[in-house]
Amino acid sequence: MTGIVSDLSLDKTPLFDSGWLTVSSAANRDDVLLRIAEAERRAEAALERLGRTLKQGIAGDHDRRIDALLALETRGIPASGTAADGAVERVMMEVGFRKRDLMPRFHELAEHCRAIHRRALAVVRDARWALMLERAAADPGGASSPIQGVGTRYVKSDRYDVRAARSLPPDDRVRADRFLKRLGEDPVPPELELSPLEGAGPEGTALWGMKAGNGNRFVLRRGELRGIACFFVEDVGPYPDHEGGRRGALAR
Repeated sequence: MTGIVSDLSLDKTPLFDSGWLTVSSAANRDDVLLRIAEAERRAEAALERLGRTLKQGIAGDHDRRIDALLALETRGIPASGTAADGAVERVMMEVGFRKRDLMPRFHELAEHCRAIHRRALAVVRDARWALMLERAAADPGGASSPIQGVGTRYVKSDRYDVRAARSLPPDDRVRADRFLKRLGEDPVPPELELSPLEGAGPEGTALWGMKAGNGNRFVLRRGELRGIACFFVEDVGPYPDHEGGRRGALAR
């Protein structure tokens, strides 16, 4: 892997820059349309650049890389989306109201920017989860308590609490614990959507996913403790629906 990235800030490589829409209110119609099209092209290029950056890799250990992606997903990209909305609205007020026939085109630009940011959120979320699965397989924990459950047996990994505290606020951690207790029911409630994660982890490492409430999901590792087959609860974190109901198998 080459070109490791040390900073995931959008300051230097924004998903949208208000300067892309610099246009005089006296500009003719064709110039305004060209500027809008150029802004859309640059936003698409910025999204592609973000994808390439994530493929290059991020400097730091698993914890720091996951934290950086979570911050980008929950703070950086939403702030960028809000700024893009404001920039489009300002130009629309200055130019669009003088050229009413261009108003639909400004609305298209605004929706295009929102779509770019939604796609960016999904790209970052998936990169974060790939690292979470990689961490669960590469740095599995031991049992932190006796085996729990009546039907399906499980135990929290001794890595779980620290990881959960980095990813979820207190209320969500309490909610996740309530969901986890239901894993021990016999049979496992289908609404928990317990399922294996295909292709997750190196060969021989069986990772599973399960709902943890409020759009969060667990990462479970299939293992054995004192001769008893059970799940080790390795991690939990947000898996929000950025695509409007078209999520992958991980978040079914």
